[in-house]
Amino acid sequence: MMDTTRTGKVELIEATRDDIPLVEDLARFYLYDMARQIGPHEDWVANDTWRNERMDLSYAWNEGNHPFRIEVDGNVAGFCLIDRYCLVPGVDWNMGQFYVSAPWAGRGVGRRAAESAFNLFTGCWQVVQYPQNRPAVLFWRRVIDAYSGGAFAERLVPGPNGDNTQLNVMTFAVSDTKPRS
Repeated sequence: MMDTTRTGKVELIEATRDDIPLVEDLARFYLYDMARQIGPHEDWVANDTWRNERMDLSYAWNEGNHPFRIEVDGNVAGFCLIDRYCLVPGVDWNMGQFYVSAPWAGRGVGRRAAESAFNLFTGCWQVVQYPQNRPAVLFWRRVIDAYSGGAFAERLVPGPNGDNTQLNVMTFAVSDTKPRS
């Protein structure tokens, strides 16, 4: 689960329940980075209560889910939450949330962390993005294309809330846990 190139050692560290506040704090930056790409949303504005509110990510520690801290040389660089949520049929693993903080962005940390995550679990993966978040779509398309050797599917599907939201879904298979890329 580690890579030691350009930025040093990139590792996925299994997050414990003690890490919930850290991950929820990082999730604020995750939401604001996303909002920068897709525009305002009522849940993503800094208001009077924002400093005391957290995105509830405690579900990521439920049985069957896999929360990770992303670290570079022992420093927290982001988080990765893997679960079994299935937006399209046949999915075994979902990249539920994935965030690399700004100081590490563009340095290969996200790619290496994503590849490490994929290497951990065999089966059919899904990675979902808002189509309006072009940097995320392009990042995942590049990473998944390289990782899967081009053997992935991408399509728009309706969001689960019935509000006409379209989501971009990429799916691919991991047949073994041998490191790739």
